[in-house]
Amino acid sequence: MQPLRRALFAWLGLAGLLGALLGPAVVAADPLTAWTAGPGAILDPTYTGFIDVPAANATVPTGSFTVAGWFVDQTAQGWAGADDVQVWQGTMDGGGKLLAKAVFAQSRPDVASAIGNPYYAASGFGAVIPAGALSAGAQTLSVYAHTPGKGWWFKQRAVTASASAPATASAPTTSAPAPTVSGGALPTVVIEQPTVGENINTANSVFTIIGYALDPAALPTQPTQGSGIDHVSVYVDQEKDNGGTFVGDADLAFADSLAAANGAQFGAAGWRLDIKPTKFHSGNHNLFIYAHSVVTGKEGLGQSNFNIVEHS
Repeated sequence: MQPLRRALFAWLGLAGLLGALLGPAVVAADPLTAWTAGPGAILDPTYTGFIDVPAANATVPTGSFTVAGWFVDQTAQGWAGADDVQVWQGTMDGGGKLLAKAVFAQSRPDVASAIGNPYYAASGFGAVIPAGALSAGAQTLSVYAHTPGKGWWFKQRAVTASASAPATASAPTTSAPAPTVSGGALPTVVIEQPTVGENINTANSVFTIIGYALDPAALPTQPTQGSGIDHVSVYVDQEKDNGGTFVGDADLAFADSLAAANGAQFGAAGWRLDIKPTKFHSGNHNLFIYAHSVVTGKEGLGQSNFNIVEHS
């Protein structure tokens, strides 16, 4: 990697760390500087990314704490590339232990701006390691990212777990820290269906796009049924301000078990929108889901893609 790009990515990691913590932090070099092949890994590594928190060689609590950062497959078209992110103690294929599944495709506009690709704005990930998951002493955390075409790849972070370190995570174990912006946090937007790259056949008269959206700061009394979201709109092919095609506004207040994992308050944070596959040309389509928060007035963005397949 050229010196300029190394400096750029180091700066991004530092910026994310400073944004996540309330006080100054000491940043050390990653003990593992490249994404390394894991189970099922094939082809050349085309990944970049950074573990923002915890810092290298940091002391973390044996109580809960957050692991967060960003990941991009630089060959991905229309999205950041990861369809799963997990945090392990040790390694997957070396007797390690799964600590947490991360929430991914979170908003990181700083990454998109720095790399120069707007699709990489949804490259953030975050996971809360539950209390008691690590015993005291030196530990190696492994962040695994999975891509559909290249399998699992991982980056590691050396830490020391201590019972005397204060717990740093207050979110549920399936939640990620939302990126903070002026005036509040961006809403969380998750697309459950279609899955990334899913084939949708025109033989189906109707296909339902499914997901959930929520504002972590919403009060139980706020729309819709405590989600803090009052509007979810769907666009395809391009972003809405860049010539995207408006598909429709989703119906809100559906029960969603994945949303409920963020807290019982969000059990009805699901949204749905029916589309007619025959209305789309065959081939790949990028999907953009915008959710508006009544808490902050901010919009969150979820991204995915799907393929329309002609019925034969």
